[in-house]
Amino acid sequence: MTKNLFFLLFKTTNKKLHSQEAERSQKLAEIGAKLRAFREKESICLDKVAVVTMIRRDLLHAIEEGQLDQLPEPVYTQALIKRYAEAMGLDGAEFADIFPIAQSTPRSVPKLSWQDLPQLRPMHLYLFYTFLIIFSVNSLSQLMGGSLTGKNQIGTEQIVLQQQEIARLAAESDRTTKNQKVDTYTALETARAGGSPNKAGNKPVMVSVTFKEESWLQIEIDGKMEFEGILPSGTQRTWQAKEKLVVVAGNAGGVLIAFNNGQAEQFGDPGVVKEVVFKADELKPSEKPKTEG
Repeated sequence: MTKNLFFLLFKTTNKKLHSQEAERSQKLAEIGAKLRAFREKESICLDKVAVVTMIRRDLLHAIEEGQLDQLPEPVYTQALIKRYAEAMGLDGAEFADIFPIAQSTPRSVPKLSWQDLPQLRPMHLYLFYTFLIIFSVNSLSQLMGGSLTGKNQIGTEQIVLQQQEIARLAAESDRTTKNQKVDTYTALETARAGGSPNKAGNKPVMVSVTFKEESWLQIEIDGKMEFEGILPSGTQRTWQAKEKLVVVAGNAGGVLIAFNNGQAEQFGDPGVVKEVVFKADELKPSEKPKTEG
């Protein structure tokens, strides 16, 4: 009877753990569906979200599809959900609170009275204590082994993720530095020729961009991709076109735009991806219809 009681308690604990895992999976599916529906409604591709949030695309896809087994520990998953929602202009804290990370308080187990148990003899007590010691040692060994294995796997995954992020940021920084060197060389060559890089000349479309905050930027000039990358705060760039110039910013609130030497204005709301078309035959720019990338 005592043996059956211990197995019943162990079985109840495992059932609660599975119930908590099922609840997280259900909540993640609901959150992912809402985020994907909002992103598709705004016609924002998942690659642009990955650039703005600096979260790998496969992790964003796992959130949208509710694939809990493809994500890290619940506390890290909650942080990823918050950053994703904020990048879309939503309340990140509200979405993060929906995803449960703390274990629910276990229900109290009814106490058993010694009067309800059959009278035990010394031999029964000896067998009971022997079984209890063996069961405790085996359970402790399995729990410690599983915990160490899980922590080692999670630690390895985190190290790999950090290394990938560092490599990606280093590549972006190197590309930004090269672009700045090209701009400096172009300005020197223009000055030697007696001109000025800020004058439009024969090109009727000129856009000057000033970065208050770091932002991802994409420039298309007369149908040709001219620039794509992340530029730091304080950067000032100018592009010219004959007919049409398309500007896409990942953080519209951190970018100031001046059209044909006009007054610089904020490009859009903070943390929002915005795309605007500047044309030679228009006095004011127009927002280009967004298409899924």
